[in-house]
Amino acid sequence: MKYLQVSDLHLSSATKEEENYSLNVLKEILETAESKSCTKVFFCGDLFNTFPDLETLRAPFLKQVSAYSGQVYFLPGNHEILERKGNHNSYAAYDWSKKVKVLDQTPFTLWEEDGIEFVAIPHQENYSEILLNPPPPKKTPIRMGLAHGTVSGMSFTGLQEEEEEGGSYLDFNLIQSLGLDYLAIGHLHRHRFGTVGKCNVGYAGSSRVWRKGEFGPRGGILLDVQNGMVRTEFLSWKSAGEYREITVSLDTDGNPDLSVEEYLANALSNDWICFRFVGYVDSMDGKQKFQETIQKDWKHKFRICEFDPDESQIVVIQNISENEFIKQFLDKMNERKHQMDASLWRHTRVTGIRFILDGGKVK
Repeated sequence: MKYLQVSDLHLSSATKEEENYSLNVLKEILETAESKSCTKVFFCGDLFNTFPDLETLRAPFLKQVSAYSGQVYFLPGNHEILERKGNHNSYAAYDWSKKVKVLDQTPFTLWEEDGIEFVAIPHQENYSEILLNPPPPKKTPIRMGLAHGTVSGMSFTGLQEEEEEGGSYLDFNLIQSLGLDYLAIGHLHRHRFGTVGKCNVGYAGSSRVWRKGEFGPRGGILLDVQNGMVRTEFLSWKSAGEYREITVSLDTDGNPDLSVEEYLANALSNDWICFRFVGYVDSMDGKQKFQETIQKDWKHKFRICEFDPDESQIVVIQNISENEFIKQFLDKMNERKHQMDASLWRHTRVTGIRFILDGGKVK
């Protein structure tokens, strides 16, 4: 049996562009499930960005789901409850058609299908009730869990990314009490795999670039269950694009060291692009002209194309391009341009100029 695990799609109607973008990713998810012969798609939380988005986009969501031959399972996360005012209906009370099964029962839902036991744990403020009354021992070769939250020890997302907020923690004892072989979980936005005791844990990560700083491909996890084992494979979504932070190194005359085309050579139309500027310059005229070119000729070609408002890495020193020591240093650096990694070359260039301006003092 093959299933598709996804999470954190954050379907949003905030703008028409956001709505179209997130629904296009949903379309690719369902088409991939079909092409990979997946009989089920598990949405492990934050399918919708807010509760109003759930109400607005439920119909477009169901329209796309209707074309999928398999079954869709929707496990609510911490975002589905956001901005929910005076409405205490269960999610399952809404019409989801026969194609979608809503897993909002707390503390958990236990059922058997395809010769596999499933334990669904929707997002909750705490999971103490599960510890007090855990599910009975499994009766099938495999038991899979579906959840939304943070598994202790797996929350580090890297120095450049924020840790996801609002999710509850699933600790070691809780996961152990469930008797799982595999836990499909959402909430953390970078995909990763880990283990808790004998249970393998898989985060699919966010299905699309939801916020600034989410580097790397967005995607889901293909679950191939056979011979009493769960095999996993990460699949990326082309329609999701990527977040790309492009550092523009400015020459001392203020002009970028590469053309716009070179900086954007690897960028795709669905990408979220953020330009950052660094360098010691005579003036910012070249940087301003570069930005004007981007705004006029390139911005419309990408999902989001913006400039980092922090310009603290640009240092303006009048006539710096006439400094003989700096000119000699830059000539030497240009000779090594194609012998070094591009990012290291730019960093060395800026560091070298700073070293010269500080009079050779090491700080």
